[in-house]
Amino acid sequence: MLRKTKRKICKIISVLIILWIILVPLRTIVYLLSEFVFCVNTYEIPEIYSAQRDIHERLHIPKRIHQVFFFETSSTLPRKLQKAQQSCIEQHPGYKYTLWNKTMVNALIDREYPDIKDLYNSYGHWVKRADVARYLVLHHHGGWYIDMDIVCKHSVEELSTEAENKGASVVVHTTGPVGFSNDFIGISRRHPFLADVMNALRYSKRWYFVPYASVMFSTGPTFLWGRYLNYPRKEEFNIIENQDRYLHILHGSSWHSVDGVVIWYIFRYSPDFWMILACIFTAISVSSHLYSSESKIVKFIERTIRYFKNTFIG
Repeated sequence: MLRKTKRKICKIISVLIILWIILVPLRTIVYLLSEFVFCVNTYEIPEIYSAQRDIHERLHIPKRIHQVFFFETSSTLPRKLQKAQQSCIEQHPGYKYTLWNKTMVNALIDREYPDIKDLYNSYGHWVKRADVARYLVLHHHGGWYIDMDIVCKHSVEELSTEAENKGASVVVHTTGPVGFSNDFIGISRRHPFLADVMNALRYSKRWYFVPYASVMFSTGPTFLWGRYLNYPRKEEFNIIENQDRYLHILHGSSWHSVDGVVIWYIFRYSPDFWMILACIFTAISVSSHLYSSESKIVKFIERTIRYFKNTFIG
């Protein structure tokens, strides 16, 4: 009786595990399709994120530069990042500069965004919190967010003027393989797009199979691009493609792991990657075929030799 009970329990556990293995990836796949293919993910924005703004405030990007550094990878700001930081300060006289650390971001959340605190603290990777921090800072203050590993070559004043003349209030730049990045954002204060972004964070938090994809799709640039695809007023965006005129992005990331390197290689060198993969599979197939054919030939020769040996030699 006890043995039968144990077997039933084992069967139930096995079924639950199988269902989890099936349903969790399926849930993520459905979300990705609705977000990036069908673009039907619209969420009601809480009143706390909404704000009445006049025409000037809607279009005007404040003269503020924001950067975020949580000192997770270093106890001090590395020299190359200090130089990049200084370039952004020097290129923007008359702009208010703020370097946000963990304490300052936590204080902003406690004061202005308490409803997002639990979600923010639940992120296991510090990069996710850094992503969310830039959205919060820009939503509350407006202005320009610039990653610490970006060297400023020119002032963003020209981009602000260009955006305002176009009636745009968000400035981002394109990135490979698709979409735009979240390392450089200019936006007006209390913008509804960022309100939508912050509200959607709770829906994007899920398992994405590998750590790199988890960051990119839950809080990172791919998540931000997905929100753009679902945003109804795309005319508010000025997406620049000549970012090299204004920025120089230093190579090397402080958080990419092995899976990130592999994924980036596949996307960046996809024609070469698939050609190499095809060659490998072709080589395996040909080798297998030759091995199989060779085995048949060898067996035929062995049978022939054995026949002549038995017939003529005895």
